[in-house]
Amino acid sequence: MNWPLPLRYIWSGWALLWLLITTIPLASLVVVMGWLRLGDARAQHVAHFWAWLLGGGVGCPAHLEGGENLEPGGNYVFACNHSSALDITALLTVLPKNFRWIAKQELFRIPIFGPSLKAAGYIAIDRSDHRKAMESIAHAAERIRQGVSVVIFPEGTRSVDGKLLPFKSGGFTLALKSKRPVVPVAIVGSRLALAPKSKLLNPRPIRVIVGKPLPTADLKMSDREALADLTRRKVQELLDQAG
Repeated sequence: MNWPLPLRYIWSGWALLWLLITTIPLASLVVVMGWLRLGDARAQHVAHFWAWLLGGGVGCPAHLEGGENLEPGGNYVFACNHSSALDITALLTVLPKNFRWIAKQELFRIPIFGPSLKAAGYIAIDRSDHRKAMESIAHAAERIRQGVSVVIFPEGTRSVDGKLLPFKSGGFTLALKSKRPVVPVAIVGSRLALAPKSKLLNPRPIRVIVGKPLPTADLKMSDREALADLTRRKVQELLDQAG
């Protein structure tokens, strides 16, 4: 169901206000927690609360399906489709709290928001410098071996029409280096709620559908492309099943 356009303008104005109300104080709190060295695990709890508060407040609550496929306390590389900025809040709301993002370096330069990303233990990647990018991936793989999960968007950008783009294989290096399973994840409803490059919300629930983990313990780095292709097929299957 689509909201009438006038209501969407009004609601989008509220959503922007709610974004500021929730983000500024909670991001500032995470920065302070970083200064006090309280640990990024605590900061991650604040991030999850922020996502739950923001998503629910703008009429786009997230719901998890397939959670039984995940072992309690397990750590994974979550590979997700990406077609909306709301994918971020949806994943933060429903995925286990031990995961971290790999985010582009530019986001870490945003006042308040950037320092909060660092305090929460998120990993910056400089895509303009191959050597630094590989260092970031090696750091992320070590974090995974220590028990942290990581979320990747293998398409590399948001899909404008919602169709699944080809998966880039670089992020799957994390799974192969850490020998942790890859979990295909389908996010459904986020693009209809907030399309790429749009500022007009069309509120609706967002479904995060978790597939069965794909083991990597016996795979080699030469299997990276095949792993990316297999994961893409599994994500597409989840999207097709969701309708």
